[in-house]
Amino acid sequence: MAKEKATLPPTGAGLMRFFDEDTRAIKISPRGVIALTLILVALEILLHAFGSQIFG
Repeated sequence: MAKEKATLPPTGAGLMRFFDEDTRAIKISPRGVIALTLILVALEILLHAFGSQIFG
């Protein structure tokens, strides 16, 4: 009895890659993410330094 090899179809066996699905979410560039992160870090540092004076 010969053994048959099962092969997957060349389409990736139905696996979805990350760029296959397009959603209606907000799209932010990598530069925007870095800028937003730096702004939040600076705000956190300022609040630690001057927060007790401002908010009591």
